[in-house]
Amino acid sequence: MKISSQIPMQVWIQTIARGLYQLGSGILLFYIPIVFVNYGNLSATEVGFAVGGGAVSGFAGNILGGILADSPQFGRKRSLLLSSGFAIISASIAVFTENFLLLLLVNIVFGLSTGLYWTAADASVMDVTTPEQRQGAFSLLGVADNLGFAAGTLGGGMLLKLLHPAEFVFTGSAIAFVLLLLLYIFGMRETREATSEIQEMQKGWKTALTDSRLLIYLLVNTLFITYIALCGGTLPLYFVNFGGTSDTVVANLFTWGYVGLGALLQVPVVRVITKLSYLTSLMISMAIWGFGFLLVSILGDFHGMGNSTSQIYQLAIFGVFAIASIIYKPTSSAWISELAPANLRGAYTAIAYQCWAIGYVIGPIIGGWLIDQSHAVAQYTWIAVALSTLSGLVVLQVLSKRNATLQENIVIDS
Repeated sequence: MKISSQIPMQVWIQTIARGLYQLGSGILLFYIPIVFVNYGNLSATEVGFAVGGGAVSGFAGNILGGILADSPQFGRKRSLLLSSGFAIISASIAVFTENFLLLLLVNIVFGLSTGLYWTAADASVMDVTTPEQRQGAFSLLGVADNLGFAAGTLGGGMLLKLLHPAEFVFTGSAIAFVLLLLLYIFGMRETREATSEIQEMQKGWKTALTDSRLLIYLLVNTLFITYIALCGGTLPLYFVNFGGTSDTVVANLFTWGYVGLGALLQVPVVRVITKLSYLTSLMISMAIWGFGFLLVSILGDFHGMGNSTSQIYQLAIFGVFAIASIIYKPTSSAWISELAPANLRGAYTAIAYQCWAIGYVIGPIIGGWLIDQSHAVAQYTWIAVALSTLSGLVVLQVLSKRNATLQENIVIDS
């Protein structure tokens, strides 16, 4: 895999945009649990329900994104402009949030934004790249993803020290999303080819919803997203409340161990996994997620270890999850690209990204409940999460066999 000047300019625009979107998201998503549990008057369970309940709007956002992104009247660019607008509104409300209902509203609006963003942004990259360029393009976005999120968590930590009340940290998100909106207005061109009519769009959704490989993959993809939600939202708060580490130190460990290492290793790891099939790479990622959650349970009792020792363990755990994540993200996008016919990218991407909405419902609710339990119950819960990866490996094996059978039938028919 090469990342070179042959990558289209619009991919570089989307790469910068991804960095800005993840910068704003990093502040918003990472600090919502910390700010409203440790600095506000909400319980971890309430925050978990607000984040998880708000993620339900991601369903609507993904469907809306798929329809609008494929629409001749709207297209990719206007979908991304709308996403940016929703993100600005969400971050602005967060600055003044003091109760559960407002926090729920923040997450509902941001859920609409994320649904629109991921569907239209990925479809836009697919539009302007050849199959040979695509994995390199998504790898670039993966680097920007990690760097942006790292900047968000680090910057948010500094803002948390400087600004009072703590909710003012979310002004950083609002500024990042305003810059994103300006980038899309002045830097992006519409990438969708104006060929699809309404009737063709309806057929596209029907085709996607009856593609057995896509439907099987949705099961395991939901697991991946749930793990990402637990790692980014619950695990830092778990280390603060059960590990005795300060929130700013955990933010730094998360940034360098999970996000920073992910950015550093993204391209080298993708170069290695290009030698493997997409489904084999996803199996490797699933196994690493399971190993990581097992480590959280085994090494989760940090009291009595000393600050430096416990922080080394926490950093190592974040590093394991970083490797799992950087294998999963570009591989999943490339797999969806392979499944989707060229004229149905919006529909396939929208359906695949429903998993983000589902995973961010399940993850925060489980995580919020876990944080409110005793340490022993929390440890057993992490073991249960680790064991759930076995079901993911089984589903991926079934999908691999299904895909091989379909490929053989195609060869025979040709």
